[in-house]
Amino acid sequence: MKIEIFCLFLITSSLWMMSIEAAREPAVSPYVDATRMPNENYLVDLHRETGLNSVTLAFVLGTGYGCTPSWGGESTLQDSRIINAVKAFKNVGGDVIVATGGAMGPYLEATCSSPDQLADAYKKALDIVDSTHLDIDIEASINVDIMMNALKKLRSMIPSLTISFTMMVQGDDYGIVDILGVDILKRAVQNNVEVNIVNGMTMEFGSKRASWGDAVIAASESLHRQMKQVWPHKSDEELYTMIGVTPMIGRNFNGKIFQIKHAEQLVDWAKQRKIGHLSFWSVGRDNGDCPGGGVSPSCSSIAQNKFEFSKIFQQYSGTHIPDHFSTTKKPSTENPHHSTKPKPLKIDCSTGVQYIPHETYCDKYYWCFEGKPHLEQCANHLVWDPKINSCNYAESAQRTDCI
Repeated sequence: MKIEIFCLFLITSSLWMMSIEAAREPAVSPYVDATRMPNENYLVDLHRETGLNSVTLAFVLGTGYGCTPSWGGESTLQDSRIINAVKAFKNVGGDVIVATGGAMGPYLEATCSSPDQLADAYKKALDIVDSTHLDIDIEASINVDIMMNALKKLRSMIPSLTISFTMMVQGDDYGIVDILGVDILKRAVQNNVEVNIVNGMTMEFGSKRASWGDAVIAASESLHRQMKQVWPHKSDEELYTMIGVTPMIGRNFNGKIFQIKHAEQLVDWAKQRKIGHLSFWSVGRDNGDCPGGGVSPSCSSIAQNKFEFSKIFQQYSGTHIPDHFSTTKKPSTENPHHSTKPKPLKIDCSTGVQYIPHETYCDKYYWCFEGKPHLEQCANHLVWDPKINSCNYAESAQRTDCI
């Protein structure tokens, strides 16, 4: 009887361990100020005009009442305008990352007095928009011990959780800051908290380079060198897949300007390095409504077309990034999503259909945009689900030819 119980325990434990696998962070997910979305169709319109399939909702903060998660510290998590916009976005295949912190307070990480409180606050924010992606933007002092213990508890509640830290860059030849950057990453290692993405906030930092595009890339390479010190056992390739890069499009407060050509340069570099994540601040500024003006939350202050940066960054979303996000098992050398039943399919975008499954590969699909098919690829471990027009787990999609 004891042997049978022990065997059952081993089988159950093995199955549980195999099921724990962090979700791949969306390759492209620019920030959207959730409190500034003009209407409930905003995210759907963004998707239809640019093809963007993911956004990072900023920011979930505490309130004057303490550890109560809210949008921007002013709107409840249940704010119908925000929730309805997210639901509509998800209905067309969109994904969202929930970001906490930012330039303004009060931080949840500072107002929550215990790991349990903070973990519950994180989970409420993720659950309300059905997300497993948490981004913590650290620009002020926090209780690091409480945050680390909260993240460990949160991952036990959400095994597929993806954790990213967005951190301030000090200089292009230095990388991210020490106290609110590298030191926190080292604490994560000490506390056995897996970090999936280190997102360099490549804005407002010091540089003597003539090109701000060169400066952003140099800062990201410096971040890579810093990460090598934090995770010396990881390969250069793996560390690049853990890097996120987030410039501020258009005019920065330090007088530098991130131009359209710099966005194209960054995407080309990201493709070479297989960077894990690209973002920018912010979609609300991605327009040419105030060329030559000062820094504004509602425009880039340069001459540009509407959503021009979004369309350029979106070009990176189809890039294959080596998968090193598994928390318990190494990625298979075989493609689990290669269908054994090829079905020749004529890609005809003249019928008004927006999404068409790939004729051979389960994790690929065609997105019809402006009358032409664009080949897209789901994040690793997901397949295309034609019932909901979105990427999904093979089991949930009932794609038996992909399991």
